[in-house]
Amino acid sequence: MRLRFIKYLGVSRKTLLEHKMRSFLTILGIIFGVAAVIAMTAIGEGAKEEALKSIQQMGIQNVFVNDIAHIRTSAHSKGRYVTDGILPSDIAFAKKLLPGVDQTASVKQKEFFIQTGTFQSTMPIKGVSLSYLDVMELSASDGRLFVRTDYDLNKKVCLLGPEAAARLFSRSRAVGSQVRFNGESFAVVGVLADRPGVASDILVPGHAPFLYEKTISFESPITTAIFHFRDTGAIQVSSQLLGDLFKRRHSELDDFELVVPEALLRQQERTQNIFNSIMLLITAISLLVGGIGIMNIMLASVMERTKEIGIRRGMGATQSDIQHQFLAEAVVLTSAGGVIGILVGVILTKIIAASTGWQTHIPISAIVIAFSFSVLIGVLFGYYPARNASELNPIDALRYE
Repeated sequence: MRLRFIKYLGVSRKTLLEHKMRSFLTILGIIFGVAAVIAMTAIGEGAKEEALKSIQQMGIQNVFVNDIAHIRTSAHSKGRYVTDGILPSDIAFAKKLLPGVDQTASVKQKEFFIQTGTFQSTMPIKGVSLSYLDVMELSASDGRLFVRTDYDLNKKVCLLGPEAAARLFSRSRAVGSQVRFNGESFAVVGVLADRPGVASDILVPGHAPFLYEKTISFESPITTAIFHFRDTGAIQVSSQLLGDLFKRRHSELDDFELVVPEALLRQQERTQNIFNSIMLLITAISLLVGGIGIMNIMLASVMERTKEIGIRRGMGATQSDIQHQFLAEAVVLTSAGGVIGILVGVILTKIIAASTGWQTHIPISAIVIAFSFSVLIGVLFGYYPARNASELNPIDALRYE
């Protein structure tokens, strides 16, 4: 059986190569369909991985409360009573009432004029609590992170993200160098390990009050409060309660924004499921169109080779032999279209990634599914022409002109 199948494939290959241009034009629909699916899947998977990486780097067990100052400003201009924004007392109150919170952190961000030996510009600086490093799971690629004594002794130290370090010090080593913030010198004690969201960060110990010769002040409201939960089970309910607590303490004013990475992750998964369904539909439509083209060409081929079929039947070929032969030709055609389509899709993906800078990823499963669909299309749309060929009357076929 295996030898007979290999023989069918060999004869099919020879027959198709005798009509190279027709065979190529026949499988164009399959090629374009598979290539489009591979390229779109690669872009979708790359975007998904980028989004998931960013969400996961935020910490699935964290909930962020971001300050929205302009809402307070607008409300105040209309004569409405407003609070001073997110305060340490808000964080302490919420931590006491919320179940499952084991750690909190805070960030205060402001713009400062920054100078080094080769650089000067205005950039944002984050004053962070010591717990921020743990909650965000930060690590240093060079030097060290902040320690308790940096806070207790009000040390003038800072941490730089890898992009910030490269920008401020070019090719020089940042650790051990000095950076001037509004004219005040700070020692760089560490460079953060590269990861999404921290590459361009500049961190300093953020106290309240946080004063250095009245030069760097972080007495403004907290920009971001972070609540770290022991597990993700209580996050959905607790985040709703957290929003209610802050709104009540802020005079029913929505001057803050809740960001829940765990909810973002679930939303991303739903979006990906929708994307996958659309991809499956596009794949089905593309290959269906290609399959119809295959069937039409195969039917025309049966008509052209009617006399050949009659001769083969006269020489002892069975109906099964004829049917398997034409079915093999259809499968060889669509398989070739699938392979070429995969190669075109991979090349197209590399071109898109190189020209746009987008992250792309082609999962092996996409290649396997695309090729499997190609073979399946050959079987489904080759069956009808193959059956027609096998059912031709040998005598009528020999008389056919």
